[in-house]
Amino acid sequence: MDNNTKYILAILMVTMIWPINDFAQANEADFKIVDSNEYPDILSVLVSATQTNYENIKTWKGKIKSVDLRSIRGNRAKELSFKHNPAESNNLPDEIQQVVTQKIEFNIDVENNLFFSFSKHTETPFYLDPKKNKTFPSGWKPEETQFIITSESQIEISPLVWKGKDDAIIKRIAIKDYAGASQRIDPRQLFFMGSKTLWLTLSQVSQSLKITNIEKIGVVIKKNTVGGNTDYRIEASDPGKDKPFSAIVLSSKDGYNLTYIENWYDNGKLMSQTTAEFVKIQDVFLPKKWTILQYYQDGSLIKQVDCMIEDQQINMPIPVDVFSEKTYLRNGDKFTDNITHKEYKYQDANLIFIADINSPSK
Repeated sequence: MDNNTKYILAILMVTMIWPINDFAQANEADFKIVDSNEYPDILSVLVSATQTNYENIKTWKGKIKSVDLRSIRGNRAKELSFKHNPAESNNLPDEIQQVVTQKIEFNIDVENNLFFSFSKHTETPFYLDPKKNKTFPSGWKPEETQFIITSESQIEISPLVWKGKDDAIIKRIAIKDYAGASQRIDPRQLFFMGSKTLWLTLSQVSQSLKITNIEKIGVVIKKNTVGGNTDYRIEASDPGKDKPFSAIVLSSKDGYNLTYIENWYDNGKLMSQTTAEFVKIQDVFLPKKWTILQYYQDGSLIKQVDCMIEDQQINMPIPVDVFSEKTYLRNGDKFTDNITHKEYKYQDANLIFIADINSPSK
């Protein structure tokens, strides 16, 4: 297969799993400003709908197909290109794109804030040089990663040693860290704005509107009703500014969950954009597919993540050992605890101390 054909296939795979228009997002011009006297009642409805919906989820499991495209610029792009194309050392690109396609199985105990995912590449990761219409291999080894999150910590278990022509994984490393130290695809994110739930954020917006005589973030609520469906667009702007830095859209057809988010840089350029679609299962609205886009200030793409959930179920029993690292570790695997700064070897269901990570002897 020639490079141009590979490039075309790559673009078909990563540009988007589905067209953006499939989300049926209303145009900004379709929204009309709501009388500010109606804001408290509107926000109350949105808070109640989104909180009640999420609290009906006790457990949640499913499979996610994801395509992750990330831009790499500058010297790092040149280094990677030279590694795989030394013959073109005099014409190295200033920017390339890393493409990773995965299948992710997840299990979530929502009530106890426990998360587990198993991710595996479904295609060998590769790089794109979009200007030259060329692809080249990443050189990555086969990847299978377990990721466990609790309220206090997270553990990532990934391959450490490969062997044989097929690069069979024969040894793994588990790294324990504080919760939130690194991010993985987690469908619960569709019910959050940053670190706060959507309903908590909306509640705080509602409370802020009652405060007078202080400089505060400006809030404008707009409404669009078509065919029995109502969309609300909420725009937030910095004090004294007439242009919003963020806008969200919540749709009645999706249980007033977040279907659209936009954020802008101070210069008015688009910073990020999230578009989502929900499906109703057992009378609960769950995310079905979403796209996250992030941009540099010059308007070019930093990253694009497309996700689609398959075979999702809620409120089914999940064995507690799903959320234990001991379920996935094998004798001889390495365990690094970045919280206590200690290193262990896993042996016969126990962690055998090896050394302090920061000890002078190391």
